[in-house]
Amino acid sequence: MALLDSQQEDAYAHHLSQVNKKNQVRATEDIFNEQGVLLVKKGMPISEQLADQVIKHKLLRPIEHSVNIEKIIDAGRLFKAFSFLFTRYPDCEAVHQNMTLEMLLRDLCGEYGRFSLLQQKMTVLSMQRPHEFEKGLFCAWFSMALARKMDLSMQQINDAFMAGLIHDTGMLHISSEILDKREALTPTEWRTIQSHPLIGDLFLKQIPGLSPIVARATLEHHERRDGAGYPAGKFSENLCTEGQIVAIADSICAIRMLRLSGTEGNLANLLPIIQFNERSYDPGSYKALFSLIRTSGLEPGRILADTHLGAEIRILILAHRQLNRCFLPLDKVIQLLPESSDLRRVRSAIDQIHSCWFAVASSGLLADSVLQWLEQCLVNTEEEDYVAVEEVKVMLKELHWQLLQVRKSLAILKDDEGFKAIEMQQALKSALKLQEGLDEVFK
Repeated sequence: MALLDSQQEDAYAHHLSQVNKKNQVRATEDIFNEQGVLLVKKGMPISEQLADQVIKHKLLRPIEHSVNIEKIIDAGRLFKAFSFLFTRYPDCEAVHQNMTLEMLLRDLCGEYGRFSLLQQKMTVLSMQRPHEFEKGLFCAWFSMALARKMDLSMQQINDAFMAGLIHDTGMLHISSEILDKREALTPTEWRTIQSHPLIGDLFLKQIPGLSPIVARATLEHHERRDGAGYPAGKFSENLCTEGQIVAIADSICAIRMLRLSGTEGNLANLLPIIQFNERSYDPGSYKALFSLIRTSGLEPGRILADTHLGAEIRILILAHRQLNRCFLPLDKVIQLLPESSDLRRVRSAIDQIHSCWFAVASSGLLADSVLQWLEQCLVNTEEEDYVAVEEVKVMLKELHWQLLQVRKSLAILKDDEGFKAIEMQQALKSALKLQEGLDEVFK
């Protein structure tokens, strides 16, 4: 894809060669580079040797338009894959059954089956990056459920489902060495990863008959209402509903699959985080999201083992005190901040600070009474306190993450010419100084 950094090779041909070892991949036409040089003859399998040759060239047509995979994930196989997803995540099946989504899901899988290029990408994703494939299933299903809960039109539900399913396939064009790197990413590597929505957008725009909203929603699934997302840093007024639905599904997926992995936790455990982030969602999607989980019949599962509870409570008491010290200086900053700004970076910084302050103020999370209750639980923990302790833990961790983002916002404002007044500079410096302690929280 042309959107990749000039020094980065498009990894898709390599993925095709790996798929070819188990599931035959053949060229359906002659494949030429931009200069018209024949690289692959029609009918040839995409071997590793051929892939190495193709990767070195810019092609006349994207390679996905010139190959065929013998066994694809068609509509029937996709529908079956959702059954496996529900087996792994019974809480999702509970929501699915509660909302009677089976027929809708079957119809949407049938719609997916109209597009051979989508089937190709999902087949490659399932074999080469199975975790991203499972994420695609989760996000497609959750986007469908949320769109239905919002009473959107059938076309909007379809577009949200398709975008949720395909939203991360741009990753297939990025080197696995970058995607799977455990060390800190370089700025160039981070920009490469951030290009995956753009790659997905470009690919989807080339599919005849596919709604253009699917491409737009894919492009916007990492955008945030406060302008802190990527690739364009758009604000709420410039974002489409379907893209924000996929963004919500993506964040819910990450928490459900990663944070709750290996625990008895389920979607009901996410309600405190959802409430804490109320201002991150538009009112309609927030109301639907909250209702979707609240009316599912699910009860929060246990996240912490009984034997670890005392140690966890001690950590939470320390975290509560540290986060309180880091948060208190924001009161003065909030008093001096304007409501908004015409400058994008400044507006985004202001919005993030306001959202964090609102979340703490409305939740009462840092109130003295919460700290006193935690201290009491350390002495005598009743069984009914377990879930509440776990809720406090997930909310404090969420606040910690938000304050780390706020620290970046404070630094932006401190260096901006519009915030050089002495009182404002003192407030910003004081807040930044105290927030140095964030790095020690939850260590």
